[in-house]
Amino acid sequence: MTHKSADVQTDSAHQEQRRQLVVQARDIVRNHGMAALNLQALAEQAHLPLATLEPLFGDTPGLIRALYESWVEEWQRRLMAALPETPPEAMLRQAAYIYRELACSDRALFLAASTPVAIEADLFGMLSNSTAFEMFANFIKAGMAQRKFRITADPDATVRTLWAGIHGAVLIEICSGYDERTGKRRLEEGISLLTRGLQQ
Repeated sequence: MTHKSADVQTDSAHQEQRRQLVVQARDIVRNHGMAALNLQALAEQAHLPLATLEPLFGDTPGLIRALYESWVEEWQRRLMAALPETPPEAMLRQAAYIYRELACSDRALFLAASTPVAIEADLFGMLSNSTAFEMFANFIKAGMAQRKFRITADPDATVRTLWAGIHGAVLIEICSGYDERTGKRRLEEGISLLTRGLQQ
């Protein structure tokens, strides 16, 4: 085995270990809340020495950033997988539905997104820089270019406003404890209201 291939295998093993630790970190947040998450708690749950985790995450803010990166990557992966089956005009709703599903499956992590440590981890910066969000934005802008949507003075601000509405609808559902059927209906109503202003 060459030195280069050994490095690749080592890096791959580290990535897999990091991925498994992120899964365990999400379990800690689900069961005990974000306040309970730190490198020491994760090391204890994983039955690993703390020194094993430090090179993978650096510190607790690094671990929390990895959690949110994983969340955004999952949203992106699910949306990309759904694309071949999703007509272009349904893309906005598909992005919102997948976002809602993820938020409902990880309520503690989603609600913790507004805490100072999560703000430092920059969940929303990760979202806005993701390929999935770029696709969402391009759908809105393409709709304007094709005159399916009304052209606005600032398309980027329009995209951000639409996304803020989707995020807000999901947040209200989770905070209000709606059942799944009501949550889906409220999100659908919210999307319809948001997009109505863009209709020609």
